[in-house]
Amino acid sequence: MLIIQSLFKNLHDCMKALAKNLHKSCAVLASGFTVFALVLLNNQNVYGRGKNQVTAEPAELWNIEERLKKEDSQAAHILEGSLGSKCRGFLETSPSRVREGVQAEISKREVEAVCAQAAPAACSELQKPPINPYGDIAVAEEDYDALCRIVQAEAGGEDIQGRVLVAEVVLNRVLSGSFASTVYDVIFERDGGRPQFSPTVDGRYYSVTVTADTIAAVEQALYGEDISQGALFFSARSKANPHDMAWFDNNLKWLFVHGGHEFYTLP
Repeated sequence: MLIIQSLFKNLHDCMKALAKNLHKSCAVLASGFTVFALVLLNNQNVYGRGKNQVTAEPAELWNIEERLKKEDSQAAHILEGSLGSKCRGFLETSPSRVREGVQAEISKREVEAVCAQAAPAACSELQKPPINPYGDIAVAEEDYDALCRIVQAEAGGEDIQGRVLVAEVVLNRVLSGSFASTVYDVIFERDGGRPQFSPTVDGRYYSVTVTADTIAAVEQALYGEDISQGALFFSARSKANPHDMAWFDNNLKWLFVHGGHEFYTLP
């Protein structure tokens, strides 16, 4: 009987020890599974949010601030590179324009330097407008109207410069002292009974309609620079009497030709 009691006691102790060891093993096993589960979930980017909720989100959200900073830096670098590339491309494709601009600035500074070193009177002389030799001529309304009409009649088919030249021949005669002293009188002057300007006797002077271009030419002649080289005569060789042209060639100094007219002065 004692033997049986002792056997049951030893069996009870063994079962108790076995249960205790089994409990510890289960705890360890449960702990290991928990760690394994956490590691697995972590690797799969899964974490809990609130009670009984499991949410998965992209890995980029873990370091959003760092990634935004990195992307901003890259964007700035790309923009800077694009701007620099455009500037370089502009300089490479437009070298002549750049050189012209630089040369113009250099020339401007050189002129300023020369004027700064030269005498004030010399610089003032360089800056003066073209000299107009006709400023002292008194031009009344009658003179102005006559000048516009004779220019229209003699050079209405010429360009602006051709009309200016004819007007200046009249003005040069006023200044020369060898002809009449007013614009009107020069236009209607006769030499040995012959008119100096044929439109005054063939009717063209009275029948023409003065155009805006002719008025502009007369204004330029009166107030602009003399471009006639002091011419006192002009003639259209193709329309002139050969005898008259022979007199021009033999007695006057030929200056130049413009349009349909040849210009002369006294020798």
